Amino acid sequence: MTRAANIDLPARIIQEAEKIVIAEGYQGINMRRLATTVGVSATAIYHYFESKEAILRQLRVRAAERLNGRIRAIDQSLPPDQFLHELGRQYLAHAQQNPNLYRLQFEAPFDERQEAEDHPVLYFTYLAARGALEKMAGHEEMPDPRHAAMMGWMMLHGFCSLMMSGLLPLAEGMSREILQDLFMKYYAGDQKQNGGNPR
Repeated sequence: MTRAANIDLPARIIQEAEKIVIAEGYQGINMRRLATTVGVSATAIYHYFESKEAILRQLRVRAAERLNGRIRAIDQSLPPDQFLHELGRQYLAHAQQNPNLYRLQFEAPFDERQEAEDHPVLYFTYLAARGALEKMAGHEEMPDPRHAAMMGWMMLHGFCSLMMSGLLPLAEGMSREILQDLFMKYYAGDQKQNGGNPR
């Protein structure tokens, strides 16, 4: 007689895997160790997840949803330039408060075919920024909103990665707080002076 599937087990596996990532980074995920932590056999985990990469994929989507929740909470009635400033602030806060989840989002190996399915979740923040820039495009002369949104995202991601590396504060001898304030003034400076493009 076949044992009935445990409907709660997949969620428990993901929750425990997320705890490992938060504490140690995505490199800490090991199927045998995860099975021990959850209290099941490795075979039981493979019943629900075909590979470690399948678990990392779900964790990446969960991490993106954390960030997306911050972005969804931004007041949609804000003028586009203020919305972009708050988006940048929330993005930085997400990376600082969840550094290992942030690294998982952008550094862990992934299958490009599967990422296409997850695109609406993984690129929600970029699309929100592009939407704000598109609103500005009707009022000011500015670059293509797609290009401006991509450049803004690259700046945010680069700044977050450098801050997490610990190298940026050392380079100029400034505190993290001062560097973040300087970055935000530059990233979300006066939109009219900068052609609507978040610098």
